[in-house]
Amino acid sequence: MNETLPARIHEMFPRYVAALENLIRIPSISFDNFDQNEVHRSAQAVKNLFEEHGFQNAQLLLPPSGRPSVFAEIKTNPHKPTILLYAHHDVQPTMREELWQSAPFAPEVRDGRLYGRGAADDKSGIILHLAAVTQALSIAGNQMPNIKVLIEGEEECGSSGFGELLNKNRELLKCDAVIIADLSNFAEGTPSITTTLRGMSAVSVIVKAMKTPLHSGSWSGPIPDPVQALCKMIASLTDEKGNILIEHFSDGIIPPTEEELKSYEALGYTEETFRKEAALLNKTEILGGKKEILTTLWRKPSIVVTAFEAGSRTQAGNVLQNAAYARIGIRLAPGMAAVPCTELLCNHLKKECPAGLEISLFPEDGANPFTTDISHPYFAKMKEAMTRAYGNEAKFIGCGASIPGAQLFRDNFGEIPILMTGLEDPKCNAHSENESLGLADFERGIIAEALFLEELSK
Repeated sequence: MNETLPARIHEMFPRYVAALENLIRIPSISFDNFDQNEVHRSAQAVKNLFEEHGFQNAQLLLPPSGRPSVFAEIKTNPHKPTILLYAHHDVQPTMREELWQSAPFAPEVRDGRLYGRGAADDKSGIILHLAAVTQALSIAGNQMPNIKVLIEGEEECGSSGFGELLNKNRELLKCDAVIIADLSNFAEGTPSITTTLRGMSAVSVIVKAMKTPLHSGSWSGPIPDPVQALCKMIASLTDEKGNILIEHFSDGIIPPTEEELKSYEALGYTEETFRKEAALLNKTEILGGKKEILTTLWRKPSIVVTAFEAGSRTQAGNVLQNAAYARIGIRLAPGMAAVPCTELLCNHLKKECPAGLEISLFPEDGANPFTTDISHPYFAKMKEAMTRAYGNEAKFIGCGASIPGAQLFRDNFGEIPILMTGLEDPKCNAHSENESLGLADFERGIIAEALFLEELSK
């Protein structure tokens, strides 16, 4: 290992943590009902950061939504490959702020972890790229690969305009490989390269019986309850074992290969570990088979009700509600496609809506599943760099989540290698309260990417 590179990164690491803390302080929540000026402020802060570290041609790229992505580059050598580094600067809503041990946008270090919304997902990815490039460049100079950086501003709300942004700026963003720093390590201290992603989509549904709520004593009985109706519709989506009952929904699934199944088994993941990491209650059953947890997470579809609303818990009374709302999210296994699966979900809900109630459906933009071929030599080089940096053998894993940009990069740039890494871990609580980043792996992750870039300079 080049001892100079890890030593330089270790010396600079407190500055990188401080830079990440400054980004976390900006509440860049990209969903429509939040202040989008903060997303713009975040983009400008990211742009300034790259400019301050010597990146050139820094600019904001606007998708149709107006939530800016940030581009910057370093041109080193026309004979060297160009690597595009991706992360995103927008974040999820804070959820229940009263459950945070420290304010979500006031970063705080506790027991070796940095707490704050976006700490792991995905503002750490921004600093990872920034630090790795600047440190590798200080050693490799103009033998370094050419670098392009793209930091998206609407990943958390579905990347609805990201495909158009890529297509519009195809020449600017043209590259020979992509590194997506928005995934997880299998465990703390276990570096990982993700090779499969589930796709995603969602549908909001409203079931309505009358124009206004009514006195439940005076009116209930003859009038069907829209809340119970929606509950029955939702219950019809799966059986007691979690199997999806929508007709033809799971057609086309590509099962994992024997090699992939062996690699999952080699990870040694147990039911006990899963229960601990998910904080499951003792009697909560595991669906899909206790010995197939990783296959169920990574290679099978799922349906989750992500929101449900009918009346008010704090103002509950004897009321027959006029309407009920739910947002139903779906995760799609490799081989499935977002658009037809969303249509199948909508058609099933229409079919199951009882008693002639009025149903309104609002499908969202989705993302298709993604798989990648690890035969390209870049994967072996990245695995070796991560193994050296962490002092622990890097693993190839799957992921049950979605990164819409992964397939969009392939659609726009062809069959180039797309390496998916990241700094989340089972403790990070991404998308939930008390999100955090393990600082030891943050430093190791920077070293790993810097070693990879340095290797490409040889």
